[in-house]
Amino acid sequence: MGNQRWSLNRGDPSGEKRALDLFHTVARRVPAYKDFLEKNNVQEKKIRTYNDFAKYVPLIDKENYITQYPLADLCLDGDLFSNRIISVSSGSTGEPFYWPRGLAQDLEGADMHTAIFDHIFEMNQKGTLMVNCFSMGAWIAGSFTTSSTLTYIDKGNPVNIITPGLDKNEAINAIKRLAPSYDQVILVGYPPFIKDIIDEGTRSGIKWNKLKTRLMTAGEAFSEEWRDYVLRLIHSSDPYRDAISVYGSADAGMLGYETPLSILVRRIYNQRPKTRADFFGTTLTPSIVQYDPRRRFFEEVDGELVFTAMSGIPFVRYNIKDSGGALSFSELVEPIEDRLEIMANRYGVDVAKWRRQPFLYLKGRKGFSVTIYAVNVYPENIKAALIDKRVQRWLTGRFTMATQNYSDMDQFFEVNVELTRDFIVKEQHQGLVEEVILQKLLKFNAEFRKLYGAIGTKALPHVHLIKFEDPEYFSQGGKHKWVKKER
Repeated sequence: MGNQRWSLNRGDPSGEKRALDLFHTVARRVPAYKDFLEKNNVQEKKIRTYNDFAKYVPLIDKENYITQYPLADLCLDGDLFSNRIISVSSGSTGEPFYWPRGLAQDLEGADMHTAIFDHIFEMNQKGTLMVNCFSMGAWIAGSFTTSSTLTYIDKGNPVNIITPGLDKNEAINAIKRLAPSYDQVILVGYPPFIKDIIDEGTRSGIKWNKLKTRLMTAGEAFSEEWRDYVLRLIHSSDPYRDAISVYGSADAGMLGYETPLSILVRRIYNQRPKTRADFFGTTLTPSIVQYDPRRRFFEEVDGELVFTAMSGIPFVRYNIKDSGGALSFSELVEPIEDRLEIMANRYGVDVAKWRRQPFLYLKGRKGFSVTIYAVNVYPENIKAALIDKRVQRWLTGRFTMATQNYSDMDQFFEVNVELTRDFIVKEQHQGLVEEVILQKLLKFNAEFRKLYGAIGTKALPHVHLIKFEDPEYFSQGGKHKWVKKER
């Protein structure tokens, strides 16, 4: 599927018209884009149809557009002050960039969050404490989530929000003191950080079985096995409504989000490795989200997602560098339709309610894997090992990995795994972690399995057990980076 080119709004002329209209607006009113088109010999007046748009309008990205112009020139009418807040990207794919955002984008974000808050978490009906554990510094996740939630609260919904950010003790103390006063707690943050809070909270005396706790995460994908494992820690048995992942970016805020239907579809594909490999072209189970086509127009170009949307910096055919694709409901479920209705009835998932929104599938971002002998190893392969019941009790689930070189420049694959607080390592622990990681790599990564058969022990990961919160490997600021650069 990676070589096909689809528009998520395929068959939706209104979506194509909105994209075309936005192109003309940006071409006329954004100084940087006007110059970009001139340099690429594109005459705005000649782009009359959507086919013209798709054929002749060049893609933009950070390298060829965003970093080439002053910040003000990238904004509507060259006016930086048409925006009101600036967030910084994580810098995970290069140098950090500063992204302006205006009131319209924050209100749009609030509307998109409302679909989750009302129709999944039922926050309009239940007294809710939201504990926002995204970074509250310059990164977008903390401020954007807070802004969206405050707008939701201002509409009269029974919600309070507290913003401990990355202060685990503050988050745990808030839950201890405040949670009994609410019908439910929504714990919000990066997946590995959320697991930390749950583990640390248990050690500090929080009785998760006495609370109704739900999770909203962003910043990275997780496996269905991870979802099930973490939900067990908070005594939840509902993977369709109690752990929702949001797909977003500093560039444009929220792009999409999981729904009970997208999770159900993903879990069915997760149970069918051959169907998944044939359909998505990968041994990994991709993330699957839905989105609002009135606000985002997606295309798939050469296996990557490209979107058009009004933001603080307006985007026309912007390549965010995420590998994946765009599908309608019928396309996505065709290979699994024999199971969908059965599973939906079994788990109470209202297919009709959610099927109208289009779907994205996400395989990840280039640069978010390591390569050993030209074989890609993905964070998901290692994550699957660290929640194995043989090792999960004494590992946090956080790790870093890198491709390193011996003095003779032969490659080796390094994995640094974080231990839980105060855990004392014995010799057998090292061997057990190495064994489990190898087993999961052989099970979930067909390319690695072939490599291991060819070169044997040279493919084995070099595993190091690292103390809890070691600053060299596990920075406590912002989003965790699973992949480290070579030393």
